[in-house]
Amino acid sequence: MKNFISYIQEYNQDLQSVLDGVFDKEVKRVGEIVPMASQMALDYKHFLEGGKKLRGCEIFLGYQMFGGKETNTGLLASLVIEIIHSFLLMHDDFMDQDDLRRGQPTMHKKYAEQFGLHYGQSMAINLGDEGCFFAMSLLNSLDLPRERLSKATEFLSQMLFEVGIGQALDITYENEKEFLEEKVLKVHRYKTAEYTIPGPITIGAILAGVDDEKILQAIKDFGIPVGIAFQLRDDELGMFSTEEELGKPVDSDIKEGKLTLLIVKTLENVSGDDLEFLKKAYGSKNLSLEEVERIRQIIKETGALEYSQKKSRELVEEGKKFIPKITADPKYQKLLVELADFCVERHS
Repeated sequence: MKNFISYIQEYNQDLQSVLDGVFDKEVKRVGEIVPMASQMALDYKHFLEGGKKLRGCEIFLGYQMFGGKETNTGLLASLVIEIIHSFLLMHDDFMDQDDLRRGQPTMHKKYAEQFGLHYGQSMAINLGDEGCFFAMSLLNSLDLPRERLSKATEFLSQMLFEVGIGQALDITYENEKEFLEEKVLKVHRYKTAEYTIPGPITIGAILAGVDDEKILQAIKDFGIPVGIAFQLRDDELGMFSTEEELGKPVDSDIKEGKLTLLIVKTLENVSGDDLEFLKKAYGSKNLSLEEVERIRQIIKETGALEYSQKKSRELVEEGKKFIPKITADPKYQKLLVELADFCVERHS
């Protein structure tokens, strides 16, 4: 029986030829409009080829778990969410003003080299938009019954609408500088959780023919807490990992003043000179390595890291309770358990 790591590795290998085929066609098609569009498509493909492909793997898993038989159809469907994930990252990188993604220049930085910063930012927005439109078109071109495609498109559209709300909350709360746990968890719920775990599985299930609302609700009940835990782990890695593992500077969350559970719990428990230092330093763009390291040390000493890790594990265990309501197949139950554990045990 495969474990989840083997499953996602095999999925990535199988996806590559599908990705190549889709983008080879797209590069040729848009090149007939204007040559520059071919380069845009190639840049999008290059951006898309990085990362874990977790969300795509989950669409494929949901499709297989509920009886989807056509492997190529499942892989094409899974590519939809990966194209959309890239679009969201391009826009997120622009809003956060990040320079690196997966060890490479972010899209707005890449295009800024050509005609300056405003051009680069504009092109990053444009490429993200184009990716979103292309993904929707790809979804609706799948060789599946029209009612399934319609239901999947409706679900995906609503999910992306909520992601937009989550992103708006994120940048608003950061500017308000009111650090509360309930606000962190609300951002994680809408910006990340659904489109990271239950959303992709649900899309795969719908495309395979699932219309049982109890099963779809069980997927959501499993995935929302696990998806929040995924983001808590992301924040931990953003604070304590290395640039080699993350593919971006590890001080970016600190300099952005990112709203995380780590900083919420730190501010609750810190006092004296450390509190005064943290208030001045967190969110400052001009920090030395020593100041960054001091912030990390304060977070550890206040127990904030331990609290976040415990919270993540509790959320994962909460989500696992719903796995038997999703499927009775031991093979897929095992994969879902390992998927949940992966979300809080990963190192990148």
